[in-house]
Amino acid sequence: MREIEFRGKRIDNREWIYGNLMQFEDSATFIFVDERKGASTLTYAHFIINNMHAIDEKTIGQYTGLKDKNSKKIFERDLCWDEHNECYGVVKFEEGKFLYVWENIAEDLWEVADSIEIYGNIHENPELLEGTE
Repeated sequence: MREIEFRGKRIDNREWIYGNLMQFEDSATFIFVDERKGASTLTYAHFIINNMHAIDEKTIGQYTGLKDKNSKKIFERDLCWDEHNECYGVVKFEEGKFLYVWENIAEDLWEVADSIEIYGNIHENPELLEGTE
């Protein structure tokens, strides 16, 4: 079974968090982080509420299920270095699949994942985007 995971920046402290995406109509978007390390005395409802963090919707990225050449998880909107083509590219989800886009060229991410290296993401390293789209 493939791993479903999201990341986003918390609104309160701007830290990146990873977990399950929770979106509610007419409300903020949250990521639920399951930090259980054993049995809990909290009810399930309290457990969820205590581990929900409001996130900036613009920063949401889904885990692609793939890892880069250093075995780091690749997320949507990551910026990666492609040594073969000597350029940066961005990970996007389009047409029902994850793509690696560099200099207006789009490749299936699964074909290049093990040869690229994550250098950042579009939210924290926008300067690396020049020429990738």
